[in-house]
Amino acid sequence: MISEKEKKQISNWSRTLKEDIFIHLALTGDERSRAFQDFCETLAQIVPRIKLKKEKDEDETFPVIRIGNVGYRAIPSDQELEPFLMALAGDDSGIQNISSSVQDKLFQVNIPAHLKIYIMPHCPFCPALVKQLLLLAAASKFLRLTVIDGALFPETAASDKIRTAPTVLLDDQFHWSGSIQIQDIVDMVLSRDPSKLSVSSLEAMFKDGGAVKAAEMMLDNGKIFPAFLELLVHQKWPVRLAAMVTFETIAEKNQSLIRHAVPFLWNAFSGTEDTVKGDILYLFGISGDTKLIPKLETVLNGPYAAEVKEAAEEALGALNEKF
Repeated sequence: MISEKEKKQISNWSRTLKEDIFIHLALTGDERSRAFQDFCETLAQIVPRIKLKKEKDEDETFPVIRIGNVGYRAIPSDQELEPFLMALAGDDSGIQNISSSVQDKLFQVNIPAHLKIYIMPHCPFCPALVKQLLLLAAASKFLRLTVIDGALFPETAASDKIRTAPTVLLDDQFHWSGSIQIQDIVDMVLSRDPSKLSVSSLEAMFKDGGAVKAAEMMLDNGKIFPAFLELLVHQKWPVRLAAMVTFETIAEKNQSLIRHAVPFLWNAFSGTEDTVKGDILYLFGISGDTKLIPKLETVLNGPYAAEVKEAAEEALGALNEKF
């Protein structure tokens, strides 16, 4: 619950607002959703300019408060309330305090990156680092930041092997803890291997219309990114569609490269829903891989739905037409 002292702090802060603020609350079946809803509803009562949109989100396992490219998997209180209000107001005035070298590097970022920071209640160092990361997210649309309360979500902290706070993760691959330098994080964002992009970062690129850019990255690197393969069988159609557009773009320019995706797709085929099976079969048809012909024939003669067999027949036709 929001304390009386915090209510006063929020009320005083709200007097500086000049326009409405829109926040999204993603609710899930998790029991902690109730606490997030209570916090956001109380916040909206204190500050009429805050417009709250609550929605059920099947893609999220846990509740999260979304403010632009920032997500809060935490209920900010005490010292964490100030940076949260800063994010709400879109206050990026502190960017001028970031060194010019870091700002220059932020302008060079053109591939989505997902930063997570784990905080803990009463952590003396967490609020200051959260503020700095919020400024990075405000300075670059390619950076997504998620603030996670490790005490409130101990299972995710354990999954990410978090042992201390604050701890920062980049694309679930790089960890920083203890005395963390913003320069080091930005340097890694720029120098990381694109082929090791996380699923969430590549998905963010697709959502921003970056399917062709993703294809160009893989063509330039001569690699099919592992995260891309996961998105080809994603349950959500818009995400899968963007991945399929990327697949098509690569296939048009380098069919030998796109064939590296075929073994993964065939292994995933039997465990997917019929709609996904149909999309996989479509990709097989444009892959140009004639080694798939016997496999497609097993689908035609197997215990599959009529629409799946129809997709297999079309894929066979596409392969035979090419060769």
